[in-house]
Amino acid sequence: MTNRIELDIDDAYAAQVPSTELLALLDDVLAAESVDAAAQLTIRITGDELLQELNRTHRGIDAPTDVLSFPAEDDDFPSGENHESDSYLGDIAISVPAVHRNAELTGTLPDRELRHLVTHGVLHLLGYDHDSDEDEARMRAREVELLGGWVNAIWDAPPTH
Repeated sequence: MTNRIELDIDDAYAAQVPSTELLALLDDVLAAESVDAAAQLTIRITGDELLQELNRTHRGIDAPTDVLSFPAEDDDFPSGENHESDSYLGDIAISVPAVHRNAELTGTLPDRELRHLVTHGVLHLLGYDHDSDEDEARMRAREVELLGGWVNAIWDAPPTH
C-alpha cells in the first residue's frame, strides 16, 4: 500500500514498539476498511503525561488514558497541525505505560494490547465508536474480524481507565 503513516515513537519507548509490525498492521487494517491508498495518519506512541494533557484539553478529563483518536474532520482536531490534505484521516496517541497496565489487568500480552489500541484508534478515525450498545457491538465485531478472537478478553475485562 502507499498509505503515508507517520509513526512517532518517543525515544523512551522505541525499544518496546515493533514499528515494522505496527506499520504492516496499519496497512492491513486500512486495506480491510477499503481506505484509499493515499490516506494519511499520524500515530504518536508516548507516555502517560501527554495522554493526560490531551485527555484534559480535549475531553475535560484530567487523567491519563490508553488511546485517543482525533479524526481530521472533527471540530476537536488539534489546531496548528499542517495536514491540509483531504486524505488525512487524523491523529492517534497511545500511552505505552497504559499498554502495560491494560495488559496486566486484562491478561493480554503487551504486544497484543498495543496491536489492539492501534486498531481501535484507527477504527475511531474511520467513524467507529462505542457510545451505544449497538455501536460497541459493531466496533467489537470489527476488531475481532481484524485481529482475532483474543480481542474479546480485552472487551470483556473490567474498564482499565
